[in-house]
Amino acid sequence: MSELPILFKILRIKQWYKNIVIFLPLVFSLSLLNLDSLSLTIVGFVALCLASSALYIRNDILDVESDKQHPIKKFRPLASGQTSKKNAYIVFVLLLSSSLIIAAITSWQLVIVLIFLFVNTTVYSHWLKKFVYVDLLSISLNFVIRVFAGMLLLQVDISPWLIFGVFLVAFFLGLMKRKSEIITLKEKAVLHREVLSKYSIKNLNYSLRIVSVLVMITYSLYSSTNDPTGDNRLIFTIPIVAIIIFRQYYLSERSISLNKFSEVINDKISLLAIIVYIITTILLLYSF
Repeated sequence: MSELPILFKILRIKQWYKNIVIFLPLVFSLSLLNLDSLSLTIVGFVALCLASSALYIRNDILDVESDKQHPIKKFRPLASGQTSKKNAYIVFVLLLSSSLIIAAITSWQLVIVLIFLFVNTTVYSHWLKKFVYVDLLSISLNFVIRVFAGMLLLQVDISPWLIFGVFLVAFFLGLMKRKSEIITLKEKAVLHREVLSKYSIKNLNYSLRIVSVLVMITYSLYSSTNDPTGDNRLIFTIPIVAIIIFRQYYLSERSISLNKFSEVINDKISLLAIIVYIITTILLLYSF
């Protein structure tokens, strides 16, 4: 029983927020108030969360020796010796099996999505994470895969602009995270990620500017041409999206604590703006 809190810690539940994008097809297909659609999406979300935790554990097992040499990762349960590889493997198998069983019961298409997620994450962990920018493309693709999970579960289509927007936002946040890692960890950055030796603040700033503009253009085009309500009311949310994006760019210039730098969104103003965006979008889509 004493090891349960440690095993619970390796699940990285804080990272489950990444799976929230599975709800985008539900919301933007105007199916949020359909209880069957909502239930299906929640089940899909649970399956994705279990699979995500399983993949995190698998990565920790693979990287345990290098994590022991890292100033932050050495405190992870496996690297610090708080739990064993054997116990981690058991939890990995249980989580992955549970995820696939839930998916199989719910939809065979969800099983395929989970397989794609597993393959892309595996390829990233073994090879793609070593290549500059390619690492971020792979991570961003995982978010698109999650969106497709929601689409396939509900058998609905959403605008390609929205899907591309999700990819761009994920890529933007990845760029911001790389920049934050370099600024915060300084000479220890390479110990955190080998690929950081190939990034530079100058190139990251240039990339962030380009991608932030692309995000705004993509969302503006979606809001003005593919609004699911048909009357382009989502254009009123464009300023909120702009605030979120540019606030994140501003924060990327700052050095933050080692305890917080691994979090993608760690700013109260940004979180408030995201909440306002969600509430405003739902009201605009469903109130008329």
